[in-house]
Formats: sequence, structure tokens, C-alpha cells
Amino acid sequence: MNLKQLTQQDMNLALYLTQAATKYDKYIVLLYKEYGFSLSKSNFAEVIKKSEQTVDRRIKEARNIPAFIKSGDGSKASYIFPIIEVAEYLANKTIKVA
Repeated sequence: MNLKQLTQQDMNLALYLTQAATKYDKYIVLLYKEYGFSLSKSNFAEVIKKSEQTVDRRIKEARNIPAFIKSGDGSKASYIFPIIEVAEYLANKTIKVA
């Protein structure tokens, strides 16, 4: 890797990630850099590499989904996922290996 091609922002991110003690802390740093303090439903779907329909189904079934804020009622309601909830969800996610 050519260090001259890295920006100061990239170097700062690398420093923050090396100083992060846990997976949770690393997820917080990465999520904040990309999305700020919260993610939309489509952002969350992108992060977990699932479709928005899958996220909708998980919300409806209230399973395998981090805590979220629902803004409004009815079909026009939007969902906001705070990064602390998403980071905790990702850090505690177990991967099944066959």
C-alpha cells in the first residue's frame, strides 16, 4: 500500500480503528464515518447485505432486527436505526458455518 495515496482522513480512520478496543467500538467508528448518527431502512439493508423487503419482514415479525425509531404511522412511516443499536446488533451477530 502506498502511504502517499492515503488521505489524512484515511489515516485518522485507521488510527481510530486500531485504538478501538472491541468490535462494537470499531462498528461505531465505521458506521459514524459513513452514515452519521443514524441509518435509514435502506442504509441498514445495505449494511447487512439484505433487501429492504427482508428488513420490512423482520420489522413486522419483530425478530433479528436492532432497536429502531418509527417516525409516523401507516405505510408512509420511516424507520431510523441509531448507530449504537446497529453496532450492537452487528457485534453480537453470530455467523453460522456449515
